[in-house]
Amino acid sequence: MKQGAETKEHEVGSTDQESENRGAHRFSSRFPLPASRFRTLWRRFAVSLSFLTVLRLPVSGEITPEDFGGSYACFPIVGFLVGLMAYSAVLMLHSVMPPLLLAAWTCVLTTLVTRGFHLDGLADLADGLGGGYTPERRLEIMKDSATGAFGTLALVLDLLVKTSAIFSLIETKNWLVLAIVPALSRFAIVVCAYKSSCARPGGLAKAGVEYITGGSVIAAALFAALFALPAGLRQAPILLPAAVACGLFVRTLANRGLGGVTGDVFGSANEITEIVLFTFAACLWR
Repeated sequence: MKQGAETKEHEVGSTDQESENRGAHRFSSRFPLPASRFRTLWRRFAVSLSFLTVLRLPVSGEITPEDFGGSYACFPIVGFLVGLMAYSAVLMLHSVMPPLLLAAWTCVLTTLVTRGFHLDGLADLADGLGGGYTPERRLEIMKDSATGAFGTLALVLDLLVKTSAIFSLIETKNWLVLAIVPALSRFAIVVCAYKSSCARPGGLAKAGVEYITGGSVIAAALFAALFALPAGLRQAPILLPAAVACGLFVRTLANRGLGGVTGDVFGSANEITEIVLFTFAACLWR
């Protein structure tokens, strides 16, 4: 009898312990500890940095589609780092290099750091929309590695406007904008991707579109708002909504012209947003 009671008491104790463990697991999954949250954020940052730039950080294990979708939360951080490189270059070289030449080299620097990733997307989208009359034909043109007349024209105009705007910002010594705009343009990619549909069954856009969550969008929005604050109370309320508007515009353009988004569409969203925001900034900070 005594042994049976002890056995029953042990079973009850084990059941209580298992219940506590399950409850602790549910709590930790809903409310991750700060260290766990930091590891998750760091992993997402490493994935986004490797995807958007030539820079690399070690990532343990295999990168899953969930990792890639979650990495969109850190896109503004990566954009801000790219912008900081441009800002630092201007800060160091403005006294020894003419403003126009410095603006051109600033564009060269950001292109090299991002390996021309977004510019390539802009050229492909311009070729597709300009050279095709059906979504299927446009997607076929965009898949071709050759750059056509529309793509070349888009690249020339993009770099011309961007260089001119940066030249104006350098002359007026509003260099901090060079760090702010790339952060907001990467947020425009997040806006373009969220709740979108893919024009192709595979490709770079698929994982992002399928696995990006509302939490990632909120995190990206908070980072973008934080990086926009140095622009000031008069300019920040203009630049941030403009970035959102550009992302939505490119998504609408892609849905109508292609039937959905692609990786090239995301690159185009970044470039179009940068053109618009640098233009706004050059006009606001005169």
